[in-house]
Amino acid sequence: MRYVVITLVLLNLAHLGWNLGWPLTEPEAGESRALLNSGLTLVSEFDSRNLQADSEAERLCSLVSGFEDEAETAEFMAEAISRSLDAAYAAGQSGRERQYRVFLPPTPSAEIARLILEDLAARLEAADVTADIGLVSSGDSQNAIALGSFDSATAAVSLRDRISALGYSPQIERIQPEPERLELWLRPTQSGRVETPEWLDLTRERPNLSRVENLCQTIAQAIQFQ
Repeated sequence: MRYVVITLVLLNLAHLGWNLGWPLTEPEAGESRALLNSGLTLVSEFDSRNLQADSEAERLCSLVSGFEDEAETAEFMAEAISRSLDAAYAAGQSGRERQYRVFLPPTPSAEIARLILEDLAARLEAADVTADIGLVSSGDSQNAIALGSFDSATAAVSLRDRISALGYSPQIERIQPEPERLELWLRPTQSGRVETPEWLDLTRERPNLSRVENLCQTIAQAIQFQ
C-alpha cells in the first residue's frame, strides 16, 4: 500500500513538472473575416427594388400645352421646378423646314388645267425632265398645276428654268414652316402623378393651359428633364 501511495505522488509531481515546463497553448482567436460578396441579394433589398421599379413604371407625366409665347413657357417651367416637379421642353411638333413650291398659276377652269397638265406631261417626257406634277383640285390654288416642292431654293429654280424652256411660265412660292407648338413635360418626383390640386395651383393664372397624361417611361428616353 505504501508503494502505491509513493507511486501516485511521483506521478503527480511528474505531471506538475511537465505542465510547468511546457504550458498548454490556448488556441489563437481567429481574425474576423469580411463577408464575401457572392452576388446574392437580400430578400428585403429585392422587394425594395421591385417596389421602386413598379412605382416608376406607373408614374404619369403631364404634357402641358397652350402657352402663348416663350416667356410664359419659361415662367411656368420655373414655377414647376420650384414645386419640386421635373420639367422639360417637349420635342417640336412640326419639325418642318422652309420649303419652295414650284407651280403653274390657276387656270379659269378644271378642263383647261387638265389640258395643260396633259401637254406638259408629254413635253417633260420628250425632254427627259423628271417632275412630280399634278392638278390642284381644291383650296386657294384650285386648278393650278403643282410641279414639286423642294427644301432648297436652288433646286426649285433649276426646275423652274427647265420647265420654262418647254414654253411654260412656272412660279416659285416660299412655304413658311408651321409655327412650333410650345409644350412642356412635367414629371412628379414624390408621387405617381401631378395631382389635380397642384395642377390647379400651377394654372390658376393660366387658364389657357391644358394637359394630357402619359406614362413617364414612354417619354423618358426622348427628353432631358431640368
